[in-house]
Amino acid sequence: MSRNIGIISFRVFLFVGVLSVAVPPTSSAGPEPGSKEPTAVSADFASLVKALRGRWRWVSDPAEADAKSVSRATHGEQVWRTSLGGSVLLEEEHITTPKGDQYVLALHWWDRASNSLKGMLCNNSGSGACSVDSSYRSGLDWDGKRLTINLVFPQDSKLMLWHEEFSDFTGVSFTQTGDIGEVNGPLHRVMMLRAKKVAEINE
Repeated sequence: MSRNIGIISFRVFLFVGVLSVAVPPTSSAGPEPGSKEPTAVSADFASLVKALRGRWRWVSDPAEADAKSVSRATHGEQVWRTSLGGSVLLEEEHITTPKGDQYVLALHWWDRASNSLKGMLCNNSGSGACSVDSSYRSGLDWDGKRLTINLVFPQDSKLMLWHEEFSDFTGVSFTQTGDIGEVNGPLHRVMMLRAKKVAEINE
């Protein structure tokens, strides 16, 4: 991976893990007729869903990134929604680049066993897009205001760190940044996106 790789090639490593959704226990009698079955998710995960659910359009801000490494992708669209039952937060993204369209599907969930966020990402950027080998190298954190992803991955003979943040949530906008560099070394900003909500998604 070179330092001037595009947004999609960076994000190929993010949210990689083994899908193990926390499913709520059910009684043998089943739910009452007409009642809604409860979903076993943490309050933190619920607030993350609230912050991101919707249809968003973003533009890149190259002035805020390293001119040598910022992606040439200038705009795109993200759709964040929950799965049936609300246990999984799905992100679908379409990004337009000079080399063609890119599509992303990401899944995020609250893992009850580890009491932490987990995730998985697939896209059409290459054969390594769904490599579960990266799952143990990634860490996700949501503090109610900022979603942070850190991932250590090998590049040639080096260990690299990808650091991504979703922040500045206003209900109708957010900022997304991406930084990369060697582990224990300085990071270089390679991505700065500003997203605006264009539609609500209630399911």
